[in-house]
Amino acid sequence: MIADKVLSQSELFIGLPPEAPRVVAAACQARRFPKGSVLFEKGDPGDSLYILLSGKVRIYRESLAGKLKTLAYFHPPQVFGEMSLVEDRPRSATAVAEEATEVLVLYRDYYLQLIRRYPLLAHNLARIVAARLREMNDEVLFLTFEEARSKVAFALLKLRRHRHGAPREQGWFVPIVHQEIANLAGTSRETATRVVHELRDRGVIESVPGGLLLKDLEALETVLYGL
Repeated sequence: MIADKVLSQSELFIGLPPEAPRVVAAACQARRFPKGSVLFEKGDPGDSLYILLSGKVRIYRESLAGKLKTLAYFHPPQVFGEMSLVEDRPRSATAVAEEATEVLVLYRDYYLQLIRRYPLLAHNLARIVAARLREMNDEVLFLTFEEARSKVAFALLKLRRHRHGAPREQGWFVPIVHQEIANLAGTSRETATRVVHELRDRGVIESVPGGLLLKDLEALETVLYGL
């Protein structure tokens, strides 16, 4: 089954028995969303997590002034929406399908049953939550205080850490456009484009059909810290 294969690659199942992805998939509800549709909105009841089987999902929040801030992009086999599952509070952000998307939805009641069978499942979910909280703290620091270069570098490295894209011979390919970089970095499109061109001229990244090639991750880390 395709779902079992995708789930077996998810960090949610590290260390679990081989049959666990099949058991969890059977406890989930499969849903499909066309491009542009909303999976959930900020303020919705939070009683489930999502496991992405195919497609691409963007998570964003809207400020009181109506400005949208992209928080993350997710792709298979990543998990999202987990915070509302574990803390029983409304959704804190909105999720939208950036392309045709299929997910498995795991509701809280079934999750509680599954962790009695697989206690390590709860530990793995806690690791995912902890990693995202650490990343959020870093993001607050860089996107609040640092200059545009650091913001863009942080956004690109964040995509690499989340394995958004795929390895290529000369680096890591990220399927992304300048507006998406600007959304993640909290800058204007013009600023993001200027920084991308600067990084390209320095040989740190390369513009390729469909996105960017991150050629020198160490140099990108150097840019991140303003060195």
